[in-house]
Amino acid sequence: MNANTHSRNSFALRRLVSGLLYIVLFVFVVGLLISLFLPAVNSARSSSREAIRQNDARQEALEKREGIGGAANNEDGHQGVVSGLPRKIIYEAEITLTVQDFFASEAAVTKLVKQYGGYFADAYVDRTYGEQLSGRWRIRIPVTQFDPFLEAVSRLGVPESRHQTAQDVTEEFVDLEARISNKKRLEKRIVELLSSSSGKIKDVIAVERELARVRGEIEQSEGRLRYLTDRTEFTTVVVSAREVHEYVPPETPSFLTRMRETLGYSLLSLRDFGEHMLVATVFVIPWLLVLGVLLCPVIWFVRKRNAKGGTSSGGEETPKKETSGSH
Repeated sequence: MNANTHSRNSFALRRLVSGLLYIVLFVFVVGLLISLFLPAVNSARSSSREAIRQNDARQEALEKREGIGGAANNEDGHQGVVSGLPRKIIYEAEITLTVQDFFASEAAVTKLVKQYGGYFADAYVDRTYGEQLSGRWRIRIPVTQFDPFLEAVSRLGVPESRHQTAQDVTEEFVDLEARISNKKRLEKRIVELLSSSSGKIKDVIAVERELARVRGEIEQSEGRLRYLTDRTEFTTVVVSAREVHEYVPPETPSFLTRMRETLGYSLLSLRDFGEHMLVATVFVIPWLLVLGVLLCPVIWFVRKRNAKGGTSSGGEETPKKETSGSH
């Protein structure tokens, strides 16, 4: 009976250890498959979205250029006259370029900004070694130099996309000026009332509180007016450039092109699979070592108990045989 009990215990322990090993192996395989196929799927999706985005951007750039550019050419220096009032328009543009030599293009952008009387509001350049060189500049250009600057920048490379917007803020501008004028007249009357007031202290405090409120509104309106003035006198142009050697503009993919791209994605996925397998192997080796160290005492204990169980069962059966023989 002791031998059977030991055998059942060792069998249950072996099943427990093997179950744990299967669970660890299953989790590892599932994680490996996810890490292998998810980058390939994301890469294919991002490439498709990028091609669609570039086509949409080119179409939108053409529409904006025909619409906004045509309307702008009919204006006198971007400051037309509407109902006898000078128009206040905020012009913004964003252009994306592909260039052969990034450093030469960066120097050319700096030269153009100085040439057209602008300044850099923000600049970001990525010179990471081994990566694609790219940069992004947010530039403020006088409104009278808006179109010439865009045309000059477009000649620095291949324009992948170009987006322009025009926001008419004439109504808000006129409203702010009228509001400031009215508030200043009210401020003047309050000051006169305060200087000639001889009433109670609480009445004086109430007048001073009203004066502070009116002056705060005036300052707020003047701040908004200064902001609109700056935005209408200086346009905002965002220039993005990336270095691509032997650049070929994207075209509508044909059947053969899609086949070649699919084959290329497949080969890239296969390469990524090999890299992930190698990385996963390096990742799992320390865990296997730790798991082996933890399981070795358990396996040794199970084998030792099995050996003791077998010895004790053999020692009990021998006297039984001798006794039966003596009878």
